[in-house]
Amino acid sequence: MFNIKNIHIEVSSKCTLKCPRCPRTEIKPDDNNKDIRLETFKNAFDVDVLDQIDRILFCGHIGDPIYARDFLDICRYIKDNSKTIINIVTNGSYKNTDWWTELGLILDNNDMVTFSVDGWDDKSNQMYRFGSNFDSIINGVKTLVSINKCRVNWSSIYFSFNENNFNTIQQLAKELGVDTFRSVKSSKFDWRYWNDEGVDLLKPSESFVSKTYAYENTIETFKRPVIVKNYSIKAHSWAKCLNFEKEIFINVDGYVSPCPWFRSDYQDNDFLNKHQHKLSIFNRSLTEILNDECWNELLLSFNENPLPICKIKCKNNQ
Repeated sequence: MFNIKNIHIEVSSKCTLKCPRCPRTEIKPDDNNKDIRLETFKNAFDVDVLDQIDRILFCGHIGDPIYARDFLDICRYIKDNSKTIINIVTNGSYKNTDWWTELGLILDNNDMVTFSVDGWDDKSNQMYRFGSNFDSIINGVKTLVSINKCRVNWSSIYFSFNENNFNTIQQLAKELGVDTFRSVKSSKFDWRYWNDEGVDLLKPSESFVSKTYAYENTIETFKRPVIVKNYSIKAHSWAKCLNFEKEIFINVDGYVSPCPWFRSDYQDNDFLNKHQHKLSIFNRSLTEILNDECWNELLLSFNENPLPICKIKCKNNQ
């Protein structure tokens, strides 16, 4: 029912940052420090399963993948046993040159590492990325660029403090030798983020705010372009998961969801409350989970009574 070619995994809930609009900061305790170990990953993604997957995205919901204890070993296992492309999204702080060199030598020129950086120096970056370390981020970028294997992408979100300095950020990224630069419009502004005067101090000008509940982004190519593969089919009038427009998501507890939005801690989810005990790769193989009959119940709900998160992210954004 879902597109197994494209998998998104939260391999770690650990993070050194306290970004104010991250779910980790807003609704998760700081002691949520877990990771998926190599053996669990290998049990869920044996060679036969890896052979079916085109791309694995390592990007956290409440954590950063580079802080998983076995992250380098997991990447090495994937590259040694498949042609699966690895995409990594990270804040990039606090790893040393040796660590970035080892990662850079594991990855190949089809893989990509995205550094999420919203400033042009340490002070500006910490206006949102609280606890980041700009010098170590730049060292990570430089190290991967110098190895010249994987593609390196720089991604910045528009905020009030950086919207007039985006050219400075972009020029810095270009001078460092990254392949692409992603400009991101977020919708996480206003209402719950108003101060006592009814003002959201991080909100940029309206032209830099997403008009939907999904991120809007544009990519500028400096060197090698982002590899894009379109998996879209028209299996449903609005459900992106059924149309293969979103990737299967596995969170740090091993729970499998039809997309990364589905397991939103901001919205209650009756389907997960009922079925999640049998949806974890810690208990069953990925193949068993994806073939479970419970997904038929979800399919029926799309047409009869969609879950709140499905309405917000897909149905209302047709």
